[in-house]
Amino acid sequence: MRQWLKSKREALKRRRQNADKSGMVDFLFELLLWLPELIIFPIRIVFWLLRGIGRFIGLISDIN
Repeated sequence: MRQWLKSKREALKRRRQNADKSGMVDFLFELLLWLPELIIFPIRIVFWLLRGIGRFIGLISDIN
């Protein structure tokens, strides 16, 4: 039983060491995927806000 537990701990230790190395690569990959979305999202929000305000002004002008 002790030998089995010791081998499991060694395997877990190796897995943790390898996870640290791939962590930076995963972070960079995620950043490259999210970068276009982070740039386009604020532009999209401003567009929809201006469109909504324009429709609201149009609705008010139709009432008068």
